[in-house]
Amino acid sequence: MAVGTLSTYQETTLNTNQYELESLLSDRFVLTWRHMSVVGLVCVLFVLLSFTPLTSHTTWLYAARGEAILSQGQLPTTDVTQTLSQGMGFRETSWLGSIFWAVIARQSLEAVSWTTTLLATIAVTLLSITLWQATRNSLLTGLGILWFALFAWSSLGLGSPLLLVLPLWIALIALTLRGSNNASLLQSGVTVAIVWLWANLDDSVFVVVGFLAFAWLGNSTTTLLENKFAWKQLFRDRSFRVAAVTLELCVLATLLTPLGIGLWTETFQSWSLQQVPLDVTSLVGLCWLVAIVLLGVILRKHQGPLPMAEVLTISIFALLSLSFASDIVWFAPLAALVLIPQAQTALGIQADPAPAPVETSEDSEAKPPVLRFAYSLGAVLLCWIAFAISPLSQAVLGGQPRTIGQLFDDGSPVAATRYLRENPVDGIVFAPASWGDLLQSPQGGRVNVFATTSMVHLPQQAKYDYNKLNRGETIWQGIADRYAINALVIDKNNQAALLETIHADHANWQIAYEDDLSLILRRSGS
Repeated sequence: MAVGTLSTYQETTLNTNQYELESLLSDRFVLTWRHMSVVGLVCVLFVLLSFTPLTSHTTWLYAARGEAILSQGQLPTTDVTQTLSQGMGFRETSWLGSIFWAVIARQSLEAVSWTTTLLATIAVTLLSITLWQATRNSLLTGLGILWFALFAWSSLGLGSPLLLVLPLWIALIALTLRGSNNASLLQSGVTVAIVWLWANLDDSVFVVVGFLAFAWLGNSTTTLLENKFAWKQLFRDRSFRVAAVTLELCVLATLLTPLGIGLWTETFQSWSLQQVPLDVTSLVGLCWLVAIVLLGVILRKHQGPLPMAEVLTISIFALLSLSFASDIVWFAPLAALVLIPQAQTALGIQADPAPAPVETSEDSEAKPPVLRFAYSLGAVLLCWIAFAISPLSQAVLGGQPRTIGQLFDDGSPVAATRYLRENPVDGIVFAPASWGDLLQSPQGGRVNVFATTSMVHLPQQAKYDYNKLNRGETIWQGIADRYAINALVIDKNNQAALLETIHADHANWQIAYEDDLSLILRRSGS
């Protein structure tokens, strides 16, 4: 049998102008330059987050408690991070989150930084996807991402344990306020599952229950207004009944933890009524003012009935954030996901134009078709470049790991921690509570500290004495003798009064270490 040669084929099969390559990807993957710009913004934030030093030492507090749970096989009944809290009642309200950070911290300090970056990036990506689905406008999506990043950077870039539940919070907002108008059993089931997981990760789950209650109240008010306060019609409304059952199941889900009802009692007992107001002149405060202005524009320009659920939840969380600055982490994604889509509707901003279809021509002399996936490939390239630049690429591309000084910020006592690890101290070490979290951890100096940021579990007298030492009162040596304190770690920037008092009289104490950030005094002979 003769082997076919080139001349045996029809000439038309060699004319490539008669044929076009067909893409295997769906048109949904066809991006424009607008979409690629949003992807580029997320990539830039990812790189910035990956190089942001760890500042929130509370992560090490959680990791130490998680180590205790893993070693004992049960929840601790005393605060293992503070010796002076022994005998005081303690309930572990974030057991699953503590175990998570303990497992991550066991790997390396770099692993904690990588995990922080990935969790923050997941939150930013989830918010960007939700914003795009609500607006279909790349400019508004990009502005929303940037606004959210400026709003919540203190929680995104500092290694806060809240990063574990921030993606869950964004998902709940999308399901409750930006989801389908007709409540479904699947949506209800997912909401209950998220609340159950959150209740085991962190004790801030009461924020979710309050949010769901406010949204339910707002939707019920809207239904009543539409039906001229016909209560029977409200009770017959399917969405009202499903939302009510979902809220009840979510409350029950918070009881499915090792503490049961103790989760709620412990949360309310430890909740302080001391208000820390938001500084409106700060960057976060300016973002809060932008949210209030946007809310006013929406109320002024909105056509038709107001979305009472969104207005009510935004108003309540805005007021809470003004009085309690720490609640800004909950208000930031809520403001971005609610106000930006509503502002688009109120101001009549159109969605992005659909990508123009590729025109085909039968003319053999016509130019080749435009590559439809050029911007899609560009977005993939940007993601790869961001990954290659970030420290996370070390596991794939290799490279030198970062030093401890690069992992922590300039305000972390890295050198003092190294000294205490190499020169252990027998007895209690007094240090700022914000430093105590790192010093007491297995990754730090394994120091027996006087107090950590969990000093709410200390005896009342110990709290008073900590404040006296922190203020640099002249009776500091008597307090040190009372608690058998054998070393003092002083923050030279924030404990100037204590530093001055000790310099005036530190008999029986000797300077063991000093740098620009910290001063370590040890009791003579210890």
